[in-house]
Amino acid sequence: MKNKLLLPLLGAIALFATPALAQDTPTSKPQATAPYNTSIGFRASVAGPSGLTPEIRIKHFIRPQSALELQVGQWNYQGAYQASLHYLWQPQLLTSSRLRPYAGLGIGAVGSTKDRFGERQVMETHAVLLGSVGVEYAFRKLPLAVSLDYRYVVTGFNTHSFDAVNGSRASTFGIGLKYTLRK
Repeated sequence: MKNKLLLPLLGAIALFATPALAQDTPTSKPQATAPYNTSIGFRASVAGPSGLTPEIRIKHFIRPQSALELQVGQWNYQGAYQASLHYLWQPQLLTSSRLRPYAGLGIGAVGSTKDRFGERQVMETHAVLLGSVGVEYAFRKLPLAVSLDYRYVVTGFNTHSFDAVNGSRASTFGIGLKYTLRK
């Protein structure tokens, strides 16, 4: 008797449940897209005795959540300059498509001149590995994006005078403003 009731019951469940499973279900994650294609702007940070250290940044999205960023500018003290290329991973949050955190690694070159006993020395160049984490907000109506980030020096290569620069002093908090070029 139980078998006679079980078979029609399973058939009825299969009949009504199959169309429900075949329907498209909404996804909880929106389609991730970059809010802009390319941006150019500047970053300012306060670092040590030199005060405000400016730099220029150019960022280009190579995928919806990945970008390359070129950074060029003054570095940590008067007479030191850096140029670096960073790979940034910038995922889209579920709650906002405009506010996006990012993290990245970059390789760069740091050039510095020193004053020893009142004489200017030749420029020394060092290779560095940099890391950065931050958050960026792209405005909906304006072609601008603002960012707040922390850049740190992972390690320096060929840096016999890198200890004088002090890698921990080279790590900075910065604020940036970028002009965005839409797709």
